[in-house]
Amino acid sequence: MTNIETERKLIEILRILDESDEAIGARMISASLSQRGYPIGERAVRHYLVLLDYKGFTTKIGNAGRVITEKGLKELNEAIVGDRVGFVITRIDELVYRTSFDLKLRNGDIIVNVATIDKNDFDVAIEAAAETIDSGYTVSPYVRVLEEGDKVGAVFIPYGAVGLVTMCSMTVDGILIKHGIPSSIRYGGLLAINNSQPIAYTDLISYGGTSLDPIQIFTARRMTSILAAARSGKGTVLANVRTVPAIASEKSIELLQDAKKAGIVGWIESPIQEGSLGICAENDVVEINNYAGANPMAALYELEIAVKVHSISALMDVKLLNQRL
Repeated sequence: MTNIETERKLIEILRILDESDEAIGARMISASLSQRGYPIGERAVRHYLVLLDYKGFTTKIGNAGRVITEKGLKELNEAIVGDRVGFVITRIDELVYRTSFDLKLRNGDIIVNVATIDKNDFDVAIEAAAETIDSGYTVSPYVRVLEEGDKVGAVFIPYGAVGLVTMCSMTVDGILIKHGIPSSIRYGGLLAINNSQPIAYTDLISYGGTSLDPIQIFTARRMTSILAAARSGKGTVLANVRTVPAIASEKSIELLQDAKKAGIVGWIESPIQEGSLGICAENDVVEINNYAGANPMAALYELEIAVKVHSISALMDVKLLNQRL
């Protein structure tokens, strides 16, 4: 094993600890690593944790497991650039490949986003999320509300909090790929809305050149005005740009129309102008634009509600996403 391979696994363990709201042990870390394409047993994970403890990047909390330290967070943020850049697209590819949603049977696993919200803010948060969903700026009208102690993937809902699960737009890529159409996620962006219609992208970040989810970057910086778009028809929402081969455009449209009948409604059918950065200009591909599944969560940031968003975080049986706000 090379030093780079070891470094990648150590960084991945730090990411898992950072994404968890509580101390976790080797068994859970091993399971999370396997989900991300690193099939490492508990024994090996324990070895890596001892090394991370020695470096001061993690600390043991009794029998509960490990948590990441401030030094570990700094190391995670300053991780090898070559390892970090493109990490998000790798995680997306893994989850997309494992998506098993069946359009005809309307069952199987879909990709989800998870947000943790303080219980004291629950009523206001759910009202804002519902407003966003009712306006159509999301992937699906169906959500799941989680109670403290519940867990989705590596995300644990801590005491005093509630969780909100929404469908991620990457589920669309899973559907297309399942039907033999290569779908490539390209950009996450800010999409201007006027008269309740999408007009143009005002900012775009490539998924292939960042270590963070572009949607999460825009959300954390409070660059959206989703509630304004929902209430007045004018604002800025989050959306994704993906491409498929031009030869597969008709089949892709058929699948997207079937997906709408199955409750996956985020596909933007109307043409969108090229924004200030321009979008994919290749002749052999066509673009597919989708509202981001994290829009209801970004709306909470606009209200300055304390919320932690885990985008593109896990797979979930679509039957569990059965609540309407």
